[in-house]
Amino acid sequence: MAATTLAAPAQTAPKDKAPQIVVPFTRAAQEHIESFLDVSQVIGASNVPLAPVDIPAYGFIRGIFIEVTATGGTGTAAVAKGDAPFSALTDISIMDVNGAPIVGPLDGFDVMLTNTFGGYRRATTNPRLHPDYKNVQTDGTFSFLLYVPIEVSGRDALGSLANLNAASSYKLRATVASKGAVYSTDPTTLPTVRVRAWLDAWTQPGPNDLRGNPQATQPPAHGTTSFWSKNIVNVNSGQQTIRLQRVGNLVRDLIFVYRDASGVRNKANFPAPFQIYWDTRLLKEYQPITWRGQMSQRFGLTGADDTAAGLPTGVYVEDYMHEFDGQAGAELRDGWLPTVQSTRLEVFGNFGAPGTLTILTNDVSPAGEVFV
Repeated sequence: MAATTLAAPAQTAPKDKAPQIVVPFTRAAQEHIESFLDVSQVIGASNVPLAPVDIPAYGFIRGIFIEVTATGGTGTAAVAKGDAPFSALTDISIMDVNGAPIVGPLDGFDVMLTNTFGGYRRATTNPRLHPDYKNVQTDGTFSFLLYVPIEVSGRDALGSLANLNAASSYKLRATVASKGAVYSTDPTTLPTVRVRAWLDAWTQPGPNDLRGNPQATQPPAHGTTSFWSKNIVNVNSGQQTIRLQRVGNLVRDLIFVYRDASGVRNKANFPAPFQIYWDTRLLKEYQPITWRGQMSQRFGLTGADDTAAGLPTGVYVEDYMHEFDGQAGAELRDGWLPTVQSTRLEVFGNFGAPGTLTILTNDVSPAGEVFV
């Protein structure tokens, strides 16, 4: 009987190992806050610049908290100006390690608007709703907290920047404004203004977590930078075409503030309609009722004008960050408006009286894939 030869079992190709999932940055890092500035200055007849202050080198910078408190005033007849108490601080800037501004220069009212309408932590960032906020009292005292933003999104830390070199630090600059910026009628005794600041940052994660899993050691598209800038345009009464100068990046937010010739915020003479053009294409034609209603819905402000829960008079916001759920902020970035240096981004309208139009622009310079 012939011998039977048994065939060797077929060899199975080894299966590829499943790729290890990298722990995302916001899970790998921890939040960090530390104080670095505490100065006091009696408010007086002139602005008092604070020397540029080194921001502590730590992890990845997200932004700066600034508290301003005025104490020690006396009297019962002080009257605040329209932008007070936030106007007590001006020339606010965060400078990068090369001395170029990331934010600013802005005044305190501008920063209040970036907090209220910047979509960073939804409506809870409105400084007028902070539990320790105090409007200007009849004795001239007040208090408020501002946040100067660098990071775009707390969900994934996009826009937070490495801040690890103490020899080459970011800097904070600010100025205590004169009494004329805060009061139309002075208190009997002018108060002392105390300015304190805190760094808001992420820690530097290690390459692996406690279980050995790999971790992201920096935010996504690190180097992506968000800017806040300001441009003031003089306007005459009648039809005006205004070209926005801040183009070349992805536009995230535009805030318009109209003031009359006396510097008072005014909505009666703001154009109706107000048109926004992008490379000669009409994007929006707003009437105040639709625009203010849209702002109210997206930012959760339903109170009377100039109250803590209401819209500031003369302020109009065109945001490109509401596509996630209809409210501004926590966006997927799909709505950001792309521009290049040759983009013609223009606004057009009939102003009822001469004045100024302040344009606050939040634009983002990407350093990689920024879309979720």
